[in-house]
Amino acid sequence: MSTSSTSYDVAIIGAGINGAGIARDAALRGLKVVIVEQNDMCSGTSAISSRLIHGGLRYLEYFEIPLVFESLRERISLRRTAAHLVKPIRICIPIYDSAKRGPLLIRLGMLLYDFLSVGKTVPRHDMLSRDAAIANEPGLESKGLRGAARYYDAQLAFVERLVLENLLGARAAERK
Repeated sequence: MSTSSTSYDVAIIGAGINGAGIARDAALRGLKVVIVEQNDMCSGTSAISSRLIHGGLRYLEYFEIPLVFESLRERISLRRTAAHLVKPIRICIPIYDSAKRGPLLIRLGMLLYDFLSVGKTVPRHDMLSRDAAIANEPGLESKGLRGAARYYDAQLAFVERLVLENLLGARAAERK
């Protein structure tokens, strides 16, 4: 019976989106990587995600500007490196009379969001009047509607594909 010992530079627990991405990055940096997963790849939290690659718009309200900036940079990176998987998705924020954030505050937030996403790979936001919102977003409740903001984030329909591509990328990088 022979015994062999393999040593690794990095051990990663979990073969979800984060573990797979870290494994690929580490392998591309020349490190020897091992991933430990109790089930199949992408079978935990990554399998039940919203699949939204958001830029962190909601964090602007709490002035977490560095987090928004980092999220937007990651979205740009994913749109460039996995454009076949990560697609733009338009999101509409209706603004009603009863809303705690009015059109001016939302417009300012949209401008800041666009500013922070320099080099973006999705279209800029647009503001819609009440009539334009009703015409362009027919599912909106018209009672009390003041207008709407539309912006883009991105969506990953098949998280499993991105996880698999990262794991295969890690393997290929280690073999070089």
